[in-house]
Amino acid sequence: MPKVPLKRYLNNMYLDHTLGFRAGIPTTGQNIAINTKEVYVQKELSQYSIGLMIPSIEVAVAQFNGGVDNGYNYSIGPAYAIPMTGFASRLRLTAHTKVHWLTKHEFTSEDGSSTKRYGGPVQWSYAVGGKYQIEKNTYAEYTWQHMSNGDRYDYNPALETHNFTVGVNF
Repeated sequence: MPKVPLKRYLNNMYLDHTLGFRAGIPTTGQNIAINTKEVYVQKELSQYSIGLMIPSIEVAVAQFNGGVDNGYNYSIGPAYAIPMTGFASRLRLTAHTKVHWLTKHEFTSEDGSSTKRYGGPVQWSYAVGGKYQIEKNTYAEYTWQHMSNGDRYDYNPALETHNFTVGVNF
């Protein structure tokens, strides 16, 4: 059997799983320092594609950092990608929506003078963005995300973030 170069081998594979690392910062000033770091897995469900829209399911775990407090954010939900022509199919519009479980939903500033409350552990989010395939198995992505509890609790602040992602397809 002849040996095939790795790049050619990868270019001939259909890679329908994704593993990514996403880091997020708020789009606006907050009363305490907030950031997120997320690892996620997506499984493409191309058999359910509608036109150019390719659906996936995403499962994620994130560290939610606020002031001196850290919590975890577990989430699951559908994701969608639409390949754009003219960029040799390297550029995709992306979107996802998820339900979240926060292990911590109240955070305190470093000096103890401010708190940021998200109302409760159950949150919902939606996000839109763009993904660029650097190589067939690697990509970079930007998404804008809105997360809130949807008025499930008495207190409902939203958190909107800029998220930057790097990942691999396998």
